[in-house]
This record gives sequence, C-alpha cells and structure tokens, in this order.
Amino acid sequence: MTLPRLAQERAWRQRLSPMERYYQTHQHLLLGNASITVTRAPESPPTERREPAAAEPEAPAAPEIAEADRVRTMVRVFPPETLAEATAALGGMRDQDAKRLRPALARAARNDGWRSVPWTEDAGAAIARDPGVGRNPFAEIGPDFDNFGEAIEHLSMQWTCVSHVLDAGESRLDPILLVGPPGIGKTRFAHELARRMGTRMAVYSAGSAQAAFQLCGTDAGWSNAKPGIVFELLAQGDSAAPVLVIDEVDKIGTWARENPLNALLDLTEPETARQYKDWCLQMMFDASKILVICTANEQAALPAPLLSRLEVFHVKPPSLTQRKLIIENCFGRLIASHRCRDELSLDEASVSRAAETPDLDIRELLRLLRTGFATALAAESDRVTISPPRPGPVRQRIGFV
Repeated sequence: MTLPRLAQERAWRQRLSPMERYYQTHQHLLLGNASITVTRAPESPPTERREPAAAEPEAPAAPEIAEADRVRTMVRVFPPETLAEATAALGGMRDQDAKRLRPALARAARNDGWRSVPWTEDAGAAIARDPGVGRNPFAEIGPDFDNFGEAIEHLSMQWTCVSHVLDAGESRLDPILLVGPPGIGKTRFAHELARRMGTRMAVYSAGSAQAAFQLCGTDAGWSNAKPGIVFELLAQGDSAAPVLVIDEVDKIGTWARENPLNALLDLTEPETARQYKDWCLQMMFDASKILVICTANEQAALPAPLLSRLEVFHVKPPSLTQRKLIIENCFGRLIASHRCRDELSLDEASVSRAAETPDLDIRELLRLLRTGFATALAAESDRVTISPPRPGPVRQRIGFV
C-alpha cells in the first residue's frame, strides 16, 4: 500500500468514534469466530477409512489334484504310525542294536513312506488324456528272449490292464513261476524285467535257505538281528514294485519250524502281503506290489499251496539263433562297460561253434565269452574268441569185474 493511501486511511479512522474504530479493527476476528461457531458444525474425531475386507481367496485345486495323482501313482508302503511304533520300540533295545537298526527305519521313512508304482508312474497323465497312451516295457523285450514269449505276453497284458487303475493301491502284477532246465536264462530274464521296469532286484536262493529270516527278518531278540530282504528292497529303493527272484523254489525247505514256505505264501497272497511283517523291526508294511518271480527245474516238486498262487510258464531252451543273439548282446554290454579299443570284435566262427555245442547252456556260454574277452584285453588283441572247454581225460572206473 502507498503512503498517500495510508495517510487517507489514517485520517478516515480519526473521524470515527472509539466504538466504530474498535469494530473496524477487530471485524475480521469477530466474523471469523462467528463462522466457526455458527456456520461450521463441530466435527467428530477423524476416523481411519477402511475398505471393505476382501473375501478370502478359495484354496487352489492344485493340492487336491496332486493328492489324487499321488494316490494314482504311489503307494504308502510304510505308514507313519507303524514307523513311529518301530522307532519307539528301538528305545527298549540295547544301544548298539538301536544304533544299527535306526538307519533302516530312516531309509523306510523317506518320502513319508510313499513309493512309486511303475505301471502308473510312467503312463500318468498321458493315460488320463488318452487311454491308448502308455509305456509298456515288456512289449519292447528283444528276440534274445523269444523262449520266454508266453511269460512276456502275460506280463504285457497285465501291465496294460493295471496301468489304467485309478488307485495304485488296488493294482499288482501276479507272481509267476518259470519252469525249465537249469542254465536257460531264467534269472537273466528276471534281471531284464527289473531293468526295463526301472526297479531294484534281489535274488533269494530257496535251495540253500534254512529258515524264513532271510525274507522277513531275524527275530529282534537276537544280538545280530537284521531286517529281511523284503523290507530292504522296499526301504532302499523308490519303487513299491521291485523284482524278487525266488531261485530254485522247487528245492525250498519245509523241515524247519520257521520254514521259508510260510513267509513265501504270505508274500504271494495279496491280502497278507499288504500286512507283511518284518520280525526284526516288529512292523507291518505293504509288500503286495512286489513282482515275485519263482524259478524251478520241475513243477511237480512244488508244494500245492504255493503252486496255486503262481502263474506257471514252461520255458524251453533257446534256439540256435537266440544263443548267438545272447552272445552278441552280452558282448555289446561288455564293450560298453569297459575301456577297450573300438576295433575289438567277436570271432564269428568261434561264436557259431560255441552256440552249436548242445552241452553248453547259456550260463556256460556267457562265462566262456567273459573269459575270451578278458584274454583279448590282456593280449591287446582286436578279436575275442570263444573257446569251448576241452574235454578232460576219461577216468577209469574202479570196481570188481
């Protein structure tokens, strides 16, 4: 504001009465208080504005689907309650025994006791989309096992059937019996089945077994007690369906008080196999998915209760073509598993001579092949020769004329 304007306003105020000058001076305060007390209503204390709570999102369906897939493709071989009971039982044992057995329970508890079932694991969602899709490993077995054709066809059909079961706990491959002369490749065939299924395998020699403890464990009262083959097969592996070969089952002993026949009968019956007991750990588990393959030289020697539980297949000796194929395939595996020169090859003439020798079974042929392979490596030769054993001298019989 300029000086002339200030002088005029001062002169104008001097002409006012004292009351008028007071009003003009405090007018803005009076009006301000009026506006606060009259025109503006008192405000309530400010409150925080909250947005309406959003509804809780629904739980995703993925866990339910995952659980359904687990039921479809896996089996809980070792239930948690039985594992807990077995672990608690270790507390009543001597310290050295508990320390020795505790790793076995830890192996069983892997993956919360769940184990995969191979015939549903590989097909999985593909079969759910298309029932015609699914891997059948038995259908891919080569011609060197042509003499096992009936057994292969049976297992292949069973595999196709159980791969469509919605609950893996309700599926299994029936135990089989391979009957045939020794040395025709029965155990080798079982090894091939386990390899194609991607599972572990164990061989139990029934001819030399004296009791059942090798199958179902030593009684916990013994100082050197240990779990049986059945428990270890399932505990150490990831599959609920490993392969167990019962070799020479026609020679199984039945004279002992705890003869192995009883343990084998429980294992080959579906209902009792679901509650199979290991006597060392005093626990039940599900062994019903194990593929039991029994071998025998004579079917008539088998006990009737066991024979009624097995699918029987009579296996003929391999043909001449098969014998050659077996030798060639075994030679290929030897090449792949050893450091050797690429030019190493088989002597075809010696292969033919060995294959045509009727006295040489498959076991003996493969032994001669391994011997020839080692000889070639030691001599740094590029050719492997199979040399049949030379006939020994004829021994003179001693007796009375």
